[in-house]
Amino acid sequence: MRRTLAAIAMCGALGWMLVGAAAPAMAGGFTLRSCQADPGAFSTDAFSEERTSTGMDVARVCNPDERYGKGALITSTVPRKGPFPRDAVAKVEITAAPGTTFSPLIWAGEMRRSSCRWAIEIYAEYPGGRSELLLGLPGNHRCNIKGFTSGLPTIKQLSVGVFQRMLAPLPLPKSAGATKIVQRVICKAPRERKVCSARGKNYVRTEAAQVEVVDVEAPTATIIQDTPLTTGAWVGGQQPLNYHAEDATGIRAATAFWGSVSLGTAQHQCLEAYGDAFASPAPCTNGPGRITVDTSRLLDGTQSLVVRAQDAASNLGTSAPVTVRIDNTAPPPVEASVAGGDAWRSRNDFALSWVNPPEDDRAPVVAATYKLCAAAGGNCSQGEQTGADITGLAVQVPGPGEWKASMWRRDAAGNQNPDKASVPVTLRYDPEPPQLGFEPSPAADPTAVSVQVTDPVSGLADGSIEISRAGSGTWHTLATHKDANRLTARIDDAALPAGDYVLRATARDQASNEASTTQRLDGQPMTVTLPLRIATAMQAGIEGRRTVRRVVRLRGKRRTISRRVNVLTPTAGVAFGRTVRVSGRLTNRDGQGIAGADVQVLSRSDAAAEQIVGVLQTDAAGRYTYAAAGSTSRVLRFAYGGSSITLPAQAEVRLRVPATSTLNVNRSRLFNGQSVRFSGRVRTLPVPVGGKLVELQVQLSGRWQTFRTGRTDEAGRWRLTYGFARTRIAQRFRFRVKLPREAGYPYERGGSRPIQVFVRGR
Repeated sequence: MRRTLAAIAMCGALGWMLVGAAAPAMAGGFTLRSCQADPGAFSTDAFSEERTSTGMDVARVCNPDERYGKGALITSTVPRKGPFPRDAVAKVEITAAPGTTFSPLIWAGEMRRSSCRWAIEIYAEYPGGRSELLLGLPGNHRCNIKGFTSGLPTIKQLSVGVFQRMLAPLPLPKSAGATKIVQRVICKAPRERKVCSARGKNYVRTEAAQVEVVDVEAPTATIIQDTPLTTGAWVGGQQPLNYHAEDATGIRAATAFWGSVSLGTAQHQCLEAYGDAFASPAPCTNGPGRITVDTSRLLDGTQSLVVRAQDAASNLGTSAPVTVRIDNTAPPPVEASVAGGDAWRSRNDFALSWVNPPEDDRAPVVAATYKLCAAAGGNCSQGEQTGADITGLAVQVPGPGEWKASMWRRDAAGNQNPDKASVPVTLRYDPEPPQLGFEPSPAADPTAVSVQVTDPVSGLADGSIEISRAGSGTWHTLATHKDANRLTARIDDAALPAGDYVLRATARDQASNEASTTQRLDGQPMTVTLPLRIATAMQAGIEGRRTVRRVVRLRGKRRTISRRVNVLTPTAGVAFGRTVRVSGRLTNRDGQGIAGADVQVLSRSDAAAEQIVGVLQTDAAGRYTYAAAGSTSRVLRFAYGGSSITLPAQAEVRLRVPATSTLNVNRSRLFNGQSVRFSGRVRTLPVPVGGKLVELQVQLSGRWQTFRTGRTDEAGRWRLTYGFARTRIAQRFRFRVKLPREAGYPYERGGSRPIQVFVRGR
């Protein structure tokens, strides 16, 4: 008698109820769904192993919209007239990943057989080789139904071979701890017959299957130290971190952590089923991965971080920590300076320097960037130089002119910020020498010399103008002045011999570029003939009168005519304390008087340097007068300084003032054998240091003879004593004091008036 078993199915909306009612994955596990329990993909990947014998079939047609109807994973016989050998099988199975097990299976579907020799089964295998039937009928030649596992719902037989379909999912709690779940149809013919027939239907039809995977083992994670972040280099910003993670169920994700702070996550590829469920016992990939670490969430300095891997069952495994060095802060600004200062220079080589302040546990400075901008505005350029703890930059400016340079630093972590640049310093570059030429001298000032200098970049700094007598090769520098963009000087034609001269100008700009020329602006040579001004003559002397005699013929006879005329003598004696009149005249080369000219009167003596004592002005005829006091022997120089068109002139007058002294005696009459004391005071002061030499003279036989000498004190007073011892008769003697010339004493030889002394013999 043929019997058919139809059992436990779910159709239509009840299949979706199965998916929604499934329990969520717990920590340490995940849900494995197949067929209509995975409405997103209707996957059967969980049943990864299958086996079919000849005449047997496995159909993976879980999509209910396909032509097979409701959609299911079917293991079945293919109806035919011929027999099937013993152990002919159609089988699929779910195998747990190493280290994992299955919790109870939830299943919905249909089973049917047409011959008792066919076993239609869903069973579980456990560690140690034990297996247990979860649902179905074992092969039984007596065709009873005692093979159902206890605890299953009661199945009511309606007719031979037909059973009612279940209206709810069927939980199979005895599958907990299993490592494999098998669905099969297999021939279990008795040994003596060895075959099964399959003219009717024999199949297991799984419309939905769901099982919980239990994973109690944590994944392993290892940080691969092959990037700057993990090798201890100073880094900042987004940094790659390579790792390797493994687990029996695969790695779902890996996250880098600093303490409890997440720094970045890398997702692995997983075979997602529906929602958080999977369609494979090992749904995620293992192996290497890369995390982009956001170092901005770390503190600057030396830190440690780990990688925490999460497997498909949400178990976590943590790697060994690695030390990282983080610096996300750009170096602070520093004060830069230019070697040699901000002066103009002719060479395009500037050196910026600064001092790097100490920064503990921070990335060292490895590069510096400079920015050059024209001081007048315009485009800017940049350049960078590298070096460990760099403290200087060699800079070249784009061209001549004034530039502003600033710099900022970059550390080993790549941090730099142009907003933290130094205060700009000035760079001045001028490689070109100035251009210059002599300008024409004005007619009203022929001794004035000017040189026009052109230097559009740095400008004129200084220069010199030189003069050389033609053919001599000897150059003399004139007193040169800078006046804006000109060099000016004046030729002293009164001090130079007359003749032809050549002039040369040298100019230097602010960058010390130098150029010279001996040409005028029109290209003609700069030559002059001295003197350039009109010659003048100065007459000066002490007024006096003398008699001029001239022989003339008058009425046929020779007669001598005498006439008193005024004369000017260059030298004259002047008594101490007296005044003399000095006269003079200033004329041009034609003898015409120069009116209104200033004449300086300067005085010098043996005891005093020359100094000005007066200023005179000529009258309409060019004459002048000066009253000179006989204070000392001295030379009066009358000097005319000239003008822009006339040469200077001078004349000298010498005043000779004799020294003078008083002379006194304590007695004017005395006897032979007595003494007389002579005394007096020098009036022509001051006396030389150590006193003035005094000579006491007596007149004998008509001649003056010195018989005693001495020196005055600092006030000019003197005293000498003389005793008479040889006078036999009454005799009258004349005495005087003589003051000889001495170095540093500004008076001529002089003395006192004579006095008389009467001496009577005893």
